[in-house]
Amino acid sequence: MMFRRLSGRARIGSQFGLTTSGWFFFLLMALIIGAAVSSGHNLLYLTVCLFFGVFIVMGNVAVTNLRGLEVERKDPTYIFADTPCPVEVRVRNRRRIMDSFSLEIRELSTRAGKSLGKAFFPLVEKGKESHRSYPLLAPRRGWFDLYGLEIVTRFPFGFWERSRGVAMPKRLLVFPRVFETWPEEPANLAVDGEYIGKRLGTGDDLLNFRNFQPGDPVRWIHWKNSAKTDKLTVAVFHHPENRQVTVCLRTFYPDKRNKTLGDHFEEAVSWAATAVCKLIQAGVAVGYMDEAARIPPGLGEGQQVQILTRLALLEIAWERKSGLVFPTEPTASGNDSISIEATSTGVRMLTGAHKHLFEEAAHG
Repeated sequence: MMFRRLSGRARIGSQFGLTTSGWFFFLLMALIIGAAVSSGHNLLYLTVCLFFGVFIVMGNVAVTNLRGLEVERKDPTYIFADTPCPVEVRVRNRRRIMDSFSLEIRELSTRAGKSLGKAFFPLVEKGKESHRSYPLLAPRRGWFDLYGLEIVTRFPFGFWERSRGVAMPKRLLVFPRVFETWPEEPANLAVDGEYIGKRLGTGDDLLNFRNFQPGDPVRWIHWKNSAKTDKLTVAVFHHPENRQVTVCLRTFYPDKRNKTLGDHFEEAVSWAATAVCKLIQAGVAVGYMDEAARIPPGLGEGQQVQILTRLALLEIAWERKSGLVFPTEPTASGNDSISIEATSTGVRMLTGAHKHLFEEAAHG
C-alpha cells in the first residue's frame, strides 16, 4: 500500500454553486425584495440587506473552508469485483488559524465525474490531520480506472456547495469476485483432503479412519480407534507434498450465438478464483490451467496473485484456436483437479482426479 498526495498543479477544477436549500433561500430574498419595493417599508429593506449579507458571507466561508488542505489516498493492495474494498483517505489542515468543518471527499471515475465512494470529515483541526475510510466497489474484473478525488463542503448552513478536485489517475487491477462458500460439500473443494494426496498407514497429518479391508497390511491398523469402535480400522494420513490441486477453467467455446454463455463464463471465472483462494488458505498447493496458459502448483500469496491476475485479464474465446479438449469425465488416477466450464444453463464444476486435464484432439 502507498499514499498518493494531491498536488495543486493537478487540479481538475473548482465548482461553486447553490444547493437546493440555497435556491429556496434566494427565492425567499427575491420575494422580500418584491414586497419591499411594492410597500416601501424600510424594515423590509433592512431585512433584505441582512439576508443578502449573510448569503455573501456564507459563500466566502465555504471558499475559505477548503484552503490549506492536503489530501492523501491509500491505494488498496488487492481489490475484488463486486466486493467493497476499504480505501483510506487522510486530510491534513495546514492552516494555523482556522479549522475546517463538514468536508466530504469523493472518489471520481473517468465516466463524467461519477462518484464511486465518499468519506465525511466533520472536523479537521488546524495544524492536524484526520483519516476516514470509504468502500470502493468495482463492478467487474479487469482494469479499473480512477480519475481523482474531489473535496466538497457545504459549510456553514448548506446554502452554498464549494468543491475542489484534483486529478490523480490510477489504474487498478480488479480480481474476480470470490464467493463466500463453495456450492457443494467441502470435500468437493478438496479442502479436507478427499481428492488431494492421501496415503494409508503412517504419515504426517491424520485425515480419517476407514474399515480394515482384505489385503491391507496389519501395520496399517489403528489399534486405539479399533478398540473404541470394536472394529478393525485403518488410519488415513495426509502427506503435505501430495496436497496439490490444479484448477482447470475452460475458455474456448464454439457457439457464439448463445448469449447466455458470456454471463455464465463470468460466474465460472469467479468460481475458479474462489477455489484458488480457499485452497491456498487451507495450505494446499494450487496450480492453474486453461487452453492457453499453465501455472504449476505452488503455495503462498505470490502464487495466488499470479493465478488471480491471469483470471482477472481472461477473456472468453469463441473460436477454438488449438486442438485442446476440455475434460468431461474423471478417471481413477492422475492429478487432482477442479474443472470448471460455462454452459448455456449455468456453470458445470467437476471435482476429482483426471488423467489428462487437456487432451490433444484427433485431427481430421
